Amino acid sequence: MLAAVWKVTSVNGFRMGWQGIPVYLALAALLGRIATCKVVLYEATLVLINPLRTHTIPWSALNRADVDDHGTLHLHLHRDDKPLPAFAFGGSLVDRFKGTSEEAAHAITAWLNAPHSSTADLHTRTNWTRSPYADAALALCAVTSTAGLLWMALSGRS
Repeated sequence: MLAAVWKVTSVNGFRMGWQGIPVYLALAALLGRIATCKVVLYEATLVLINPLRTHTIPWSALNRADVDDHGTLHLHLHRDDKPLPAFAFGGSLVDRFKGTSEEAAHAITAWLNAPHSSTADLHTRTNWTRSPYADAALALCAVTSTAGLLWMALSGRS
């Protein structure tokens, strides 16, 4: 992407080339959010990190983990009928051959069946996912877009 911005800038000038920078930053923000998705097993909690929301689930609140027909890993809570999908195990083409979603479901099931210390004080929490690099890229995208648009408007050319 940076090479494309450089090429457009060298051929058409900076006025046209700067427009690729916000596109690059938006793409970096999107890919950064996707790349940080994961499921982490701790002693007494499971942390499900999706692109926008992070769920911290104590083992006592988790009923089971299974994989749907499309290969997506789902976490079922005791109190909810609606399962939580794990974006990191979303049933990709690679998963069809490697079986990573099934492996994750088996690992979570084994973790659920293992003895745990008391978690009476732990509650299920849902927070916004923090992704510093992706958020910084998105903020820079907004700043670059705004500055470029203002520069083009004030310079009188489009």
